[in-house]
Amino acid sequence: MIKKIFSIIGIVILFSIVATYFILVSDLKEKGDRTIMCQNITVSILDSLQNRFVSKKEVKDILISSKANPLKQHPCDLNLSDMENLLNKKSAIKFSDVSVTRDGKILVDITQRRPVLRIETRFGGFYVDDTNYIFPLVNTFTSYVPIICGHIPIKLSEGYRGETADHESKWLNKILKFGKFLDNHEFWNAQIQQIYIEKNQDLVFYTRVGNQKIIFGQPENIEYKFNKLNAYYHNIVPNEGWNKFKEINLKYSNQIICTENK
Repeated sequence: MIKKIFSIIGIVILFSIVATYFILVSDLKEKGDRTIMCQNITVSILDSLQNRFVSKKEVKDILISSKANPLKQHPCDLNLSDMENLLNKKSAIKFSDVSVTRDGKILVDITQRRPVLRIETRFGGFYVDDTNYIFPLVNTFTSYVPIICGHIPIKLSEGYRGETADHESKWLNKILKFGKFLDNHEFWNAQIQQIYIEKNQDLVFYTRVGNQKIIFGQPENIEYKFNKLNAYYHNIVPNEGWNKFKEINLKYSNQIICTENK
């Protein structure tokens, strides 16, 4: 019985010694880690081949010049969420992901917004990305997407960024579908550079090939209307030539209305 009691006491003492050892080692390790400070920020622009709205230097400058400057701070003291929110406020940044290694290296991954259309207004130019987000043009880089001008039925103040008001979003949704169609069809995207909005909200444009005014009508039945335009190029132009017609109207169902040059 006495041997059993001493055996239990020995086991308890052994566990106490082992636990104390790990606590001391952990404490010493934590104190040692406190000497590590963040000294370096590495930025990766994940889609830099498509767009160059944001530079690595600009991302670093945003972080370093802010109150959340991570340099010379301990990794455990960093608020990564605050840093991401700070970067995401820049209109051309769609998403940022900030992480930190145990040895104090800050890693920043940036995903930029990808414009589908460009809108020109009297208050300046704006891009519209594939999520309906609007942001101003960037001086350091131009994205070559179709330009929308004319009687644009939404009000954008200088430097505006964000989504449109509910009563304006209906038109923007329609024009964005038109832009996405072009974005997904390389041939038509290359053919159409600028689109004019008439007072009645019809879309009008010229293509790179030919000198005809194309009256597209409302941004509806988009694929059907482009199929009609394709039929004009393949069936009418070979018989009538490029210069016979000055205007091609695609507005109406089951017909293509061609106006002759006089």
